[in-house]
Order: sequence, then structure tokens, then C-alpha cells
Amino acid sequence: MNFRVLIGAFVIAVAAAVAGGFWYFRTTDAVEEAQSEPVNAETSEDNIRTSVSLTPEKLRIADILLTEVVKMKLHPQNKVPGRLRYDDRKHIEVRSATSGIVTAVLVNPGDVVNSGDVLIELSSPEIGSARADVMQRIAELKLATENRGWEQEICDGLASLTGAIRKRMPVEQIRQEFKSVTLGKNREQLLSAYSDLVLAESLLNAVKENAQNGVVPARVVQERTNVRDNAEAGLLTALESLTYASSVSLRHADINVQDAERRLMISRQAVRTLLGQSATCEAAGESDSARADSEMNPESESLSLVRLRAPFAGTIERRHYSPSERVAAGDGLLTLADTSTLWVAADLRERDWNALVLKTGDEIVIEPSTPDAQPISARVHFVGREVDPATNAVPLIAVVDNTEGRLRPGMFVRVAVPVAETREALAVPESAIQEHDHRTFVFSPDGDMGFRRIDIIPGLRVAGVVEVISGLNTGDQVVAKGGFYLKSEMLLEGEE
Repeated sequence: MNFRVLIGAFVIAVAAAVAGGFWYFRTTDAVEEAQSEPVNAETSEDNIRTSVSLTPEKLRIADILLTEVVKMKLHPQNKVPGRLRYDDRKHIEVRSATSGIVTAVLVNPGDVVNSGDVLIELSSPEIGSARADVMQRIAELKLATENRGWEQEICDGLASLTGAIRKRMPVEQIRQEFKSVTLGKNREQLLSAYSDLVLAESLLNAVKENAQNGVVPARVVQERTNVRDNAEAGLLTALESLTYASSVSLRHADINVQDAERRLMISRQAVRTLLGQSATCEAAGESDSARADSEMNPESESLSLVRLRAPFAGTIERRHYSPSERVAAGDGLLTLADTSTLWVAADLRERDWNALVLKTGDEIVIEPSTPDAQPISARVHFVGREVDPATNAVPLIAVVDNTEGRLRPGMFVRVAVPVAETREALAVPESAIQEHDHRTFVFSPDGDMGFRRIDIIPGLRVAGVVEVISGLNTGDQVVAKGGFYLKSEMLLEGEE
């Protein structure tokens, strides 16, 4: 038993010795092999190519353009995503203010319309009833106005007649002069009373002459005097009562006219409400009173016709209804927009909150997402005051000019918002910057057809220029165009 254990231990020891020797020799060979390999000179930083030379033909192909390093004022900015959208001040949904049936649609999406152009025609019984009421109120006002004019003429004529009577003009003269004067029912009553007074005065004068001669007793004179006084009192009473009655009638006529005007105004307001502002001439910015009357008081055969007009010049963006369709009050029929200006909407988050110092009218720059699009300036319309709890952002709205029509609502843009004060720094065009192996550099001319690489430390990138923190000086010439070609040639030469 002990002999077998000794044999097993001996075998294990021999196997371990053999394995250890094999590992030692393999390790020694690997180290020697590694030490015998030559060092690749291209991996050394000292051998990185720093210049490139071009043949005349390659120089022509490269189309090199040089520029100088200059000092300029840079405004640190962050670029935040944004979207173009309609200018809310020039984008409306043309809605029907009353129920009815569409009788005609005069525009299609994409059509350009002017302010006041008819867009859609509706037939609305409710509008017809309201307009009929307006016409009734107009007739009532006309009648009340005519009645007031009649009462005014009577008052004026009565005043003139009273003056003539007080001057004791002859009855026949009064009849002739006031033949064409409006007096109403007062004419005969006053002329009769005045005639009685004149007759009584004539008889009294005759009796007085006879009484002086002793022909007529004094009692008769007294009786004639009483008759004259009664006639005069009757005439004065008639003048006062008829003048008062005429003034009261005139005041009643004035009240009726004012009441008719108020009722007409209410009726017209009801029609205007049913038509909606987009259908009225006033909302279309027109001052033509005849046009307004045609909207308020159309011909009797078209009382129910409603014409919805464009409140401003713009383009039809969408159409929701076709002829013969029934619409309810408040239904959106068309979308009208003036896209000569658009809104740029962006969210300012915590890292951009320094831009909250922006004020209305400040200029910012946006970069459209369309190919070859150039940066466009926009004016800040407003910066929101409240932070959205869902996004922790503040809204920014700017206005951009789109008179050429190249921008469309919904397009993605990048908005450059200032995040620090303006500072002066060395700068080169962004096209001059090249990168390779995590290094940033530019090319500078070196001789007639040579260019050398200059490593730089870049800083801010603002509006197509890059700040140079170190590596260049003011006035140095760098390649602004063709730098990528030079970089390609330099790398190819390095591989060769």
C-alpha cells in the first residue's frame, strides 16, 4: 500500500517539473522576440507630418483661398432646437358664427387672397330672420324721423303764426302769408279765434264812437268790451295750449326716433354677431359704408346669404367643407395665414437660462435645416415668464421674415441664443479648421506651393467663425478654403 502511494507522488512531481520547464522556455522566447522587433517610426509624435507641398496642377484643383487671423467681438452662444410655426397674429381659423348650409366655396388651399375677398357663401335662415328684423327697424326709424320732422315744422309754423297774431296783422294777410306754412289742425282754430278777436275789437271801436255821440248807451260799450276781452282770452288760451301741445308732440317724436335708433342698433348688432367678425366689412378693415349696408341689409331675395370674407391678406392653408354641407355655429371652415412672417419657437432649459436677459426686439440668429441654407436673423417677440414644470424650460418666441417664402411652418431650425457677454478674441473662419487624431489645426502658406500645419486650441464657435485660444497671432495667414484637400494630401504623403 505504501509503495503505490510513493509511485503516485513521484509521477506527479515529474509532470509538474516538465510543465514548469515548458512555460519558462515559452516566456523567454516571447520576451526575446519582442525585444528583437524594430520600433515603428510612424508611431512617434516626432514624425507626424506638419507640411504638404502641391504640384501646380494640384494647386489649381485645390482652389486655395487665404484669409488673415483677425480680432473680432464674439458673443458666446448655445444652439437650441426650435420649430417654425405660424405667426399667431396672422393665422386664423375662419369659423361660421351661425348654422347654415354651404352654398359656394370660392377658394382652394394654396390660393392667395386679399383682405375683404369672399371665401365662402352660406345660406342661414337665422340670418335671414335677423336681417328682416333690421329692415323692419329701418322702416320704423324712417317713419319716426318723418313724424318728428312734421312735428318740428308745426312747431316752427305755430311760432311764426303766434308772432304774426301778436303783431295784429290783418287776417287776410295772415291767410295769404301762412298758406304754405305747415300748421296742422292749429290753423283754423287759431285763425278763427283771431278773427273773432279782430271782429270784437272792430265792434267795440264802433260802439265807443257812438257812445261818445250819445247814440249808444254805456251798457252796450261795456258788453262789447266784455266780448272783446273774452275773444282775446280765448285766443291767448288757444295759443298757449296749442304751443304746449305741439312741443309735447315734438318731444314724443324725438323719443320715438331715439327708440327706433336704439332698436335698429340692437338688430344690427344681432346680425353682426350672427355673421361673425370675419364676415363683416369692419373686420375686413373696410370703411365703405355702402359695403357695410349691403352686409347688414341685403336685397330681400338674399336675406339668408352669408359671405365670409378674409380679414387680412394671406394664403388659404386648409379647407374643411364643400358645397351643400351643413355647418353648425363655431365650425372651422377655412384656415387663413399670412406667412410673410413666421414664429420661431424654442425652449430655454437650465443651461440656457442666461439667455433670459433677451428683450423684445433683440436680434438672434437661426439656422434652417434645409440644404445650403444660410443663417437668418430673427427678432425676439417675447420670452416666457413661467417655467414649464414638465420640461423645466421657458418658451422663446422670435419673429423671422419670410417674404421670399422659402421657410415653411413645421421646419426644424437651430436657434443661437446668447449665454454670456460679448468678448474680443482672435478668430478664423470655421472652414479653416481641420481635425485629425483628436487634434485641431489649420494650414498656413509656406513658400510658393507649400503649406504647413499649425496646431491650435479652438474656443467658441459662433456664426461661422472659431475662436483661436493659442497657436496663431493677429495677421497670420491661414487657408480658409481648400484645407480639407491639403489634409488629404498630407495624410496620403504620410502613408507613402
